[in-house]
Amino acid sequence: MDQTPFAGMAESTIMQAAAELVRARQTGSRLDALSCDDLLSLEQGFEIQQQVGLLAGKKVGGWKCALPKPGKWIVAPIYIDDIVRSNHYPLNFATSTVRIEPELACVLGSDLPARSAPYTADDILRSISQVHLSLEVIDCRYTDPHKVTFEQLLADGLFNHGLVLGPQAISLGSNNLPVCLEVTLRHPGVEPVSICGAHPDQDPVLPIVWLANFLSARGIDLQADQVVITGSYAGVLEVPTHQPLDIQFGEAGSLPVFFSTLEE
Repeated sequence: MDQTPFAGMAESTIMQAAAELVRARQTGSRLDALSCDDLLSLEQGFEIQQQVGLLAGKKVGGWKCALPKPGKWIVAPIYIDDIVRSNHYPLNFATSTVRIEPELACVLGSDLPARSAPYTADDILRSISQVHLSLEVIDCRYTDPHKVTFEQLLADGLFNHGLVLGPQAISLGSNNLPVCLEVTLRHPGVEPVSICGAHPDQDPVLPIVWLANFLSARGIDLQADQVVITGSYAGVLEVPTHQPLDIQFGEAGSLPVFFSTLEE
């Protein structure tokens, strides 16, 4: 694959696609697809994604990632102003339900700058200072995400709307991140739902190793205090808005949250 960001596509086209996604984020509008006629490569989809943050004036507060799959890079920034550290998460659209993914969030205690030598699992383990309970909030800027290519989804940040960063996980650190974790969802008037979940990549640290080396190859640093999530232990859960919710992460603790919408 040609690694030149604008290979086969004019820089103006990359910037136009990024501007379309920025407008959709700022206005809450939905796109049927990006207007560029050319099929995007993964590198071009990633470049558009990076330009979105720059055009919108966003500061990266973390990353979502997973081990790559054939024809797919699972990587996207999470912006600081989309990370909510309280029990109240305001949604910028009207809805009676919201989709979430229960994940463990690793907080970096030291920088992982771009470099020529590859990062190892030991490097990553030493860099993780805390592990928190978290919920990735799922949404995108397309009318029907099933009708656009993966590269256009990558350009939009792979369904990331934001992150609820909950309390520090009880008795969990970088050296004992679980492969399996029972997740229990509770909200008023409904029987609790428990899922015996497992990390999609088995080892929660390996995606961060991949992320560090993927970004490093593109001159992008991981920075201290950034948060990295690597996959849901319970898939995607659809939960109600306007109700107090509690998500139990096995013995690691619980995360209470209330999703409000534009109606409030």
